[in-house]
Amino acid sequence: MPLTRQDALRLLRFCLGPDDSGSIEVADDGAALVTISPAEPSIGVRTFEASTFDAALRMAVDAGLLKAACVEKQILFLEGGQPRGVDGSAAAPPRRFRPDLFPKLMSAMSGLLHETQTERGMSAIAAASSGRIFRRELSRQRDRMDARRERFVTLWREVGDSLGISISGRFDRVDNSLRELVAGRSAIDSGQTRPAEIVEAYTRTNAELLGIGDAALVAYSSADNRPNALACVVLLYAKEKTGIERARIGAALAAEAISDDDRRALAALASARSSYLHVFAATAPRPAERLLDRALASASYADLIHLEELLLAGRETEIDLDARGWFNAVTREMDHLGEIGTATLGFVADG
Repeated sequence: MPLTRQDALRLLRFCLGPDDSGSIEVADDGAALVTISPAEPSIGVRTFEASTFDAALRMAVDAGLLKAACVEKQILFLEGGQPRGVDGSAAAPPRRFRPDLFPKLMSAMSGLLHETQTERGMSAIAAASSGRIFRRELSRQRDRMDARRERFVTLWREVGDSLGISISGRFDRVDNSLRELVAGRSAIDSGQTRPAEIVEAYTRTNAELLGIGDAALVAYSSADNRPNALACVVLLYAKEKTGIERARIGAALAAEAISDDDRRALAALASARSSYLHVFAATAPRPAERLLDRALASASYADLIHLEELLLAGRETEIDLDARGWFNAVTREMDHLGEIGTATLGFVADG
């Protein structure tokens, strides 16, 4: 059944940013109204109107004001994990115009995301070490990223007519952001861009990429298969948080200057990763959940946790790794998450 006003308000409060505010109202004509006031004044207050609160909340997701992963998880929770019809019986899966689009979009997006994540880490470490680390590897990595970008653009051309205006707009923003990254490579090579600026630029692009996954989750996953689709999306967010950690701490190690800000960022990133992995475990199919359990129980993951604990305690002198070693250690765990994500996407494609 559609969300009640009380449930919708509870969901909105849970999914809003820490400094954002919002309200849930019923219009005179019975329409569901969701109003969001972001903390950033330049965004402005937005009101979304639909026949149900579910639909209005998803419009807010499509506008980029709420995270699809959070909204869908809460809707599933409030529905008891099983969509219901008006009479209480199991509801029929909604009709989908292109049910194949979710796995196609996710596969192309996650492949490109992996390469931008790798280029971000190598670029930040190269800049922090004045080109001493990853100079030669960075050129080959850029070639890999460019190849993935071309495949991504090719898919866009193939399916563009099947996409809604909102998702098409997200593709436009990703393409523009990728062009800016490519144009900024020469400044990185010449030492004109600081590591923090590099991390920020690539992270903005990755946020746009992840937004395609958010939108595809809402538009192209059926109700009965949505938990599996949600698992795919949240795992990518966990991987992205780990990738930011890899780049930022790697650059700090290369510069031999880990600040208190770096430690606070590490604590926040590690916490966010754990939260996303918790959601994944709650929504993923059992075989995929077992894959994650094995990855988290591995010696390599235990080593990463130990490294993080030393860094947070200010004991980095006890770490027997340089920036390259750190990059490789974190990469192993990111690769594990990528493999789990590929397996989970297979369940969505089969569903």
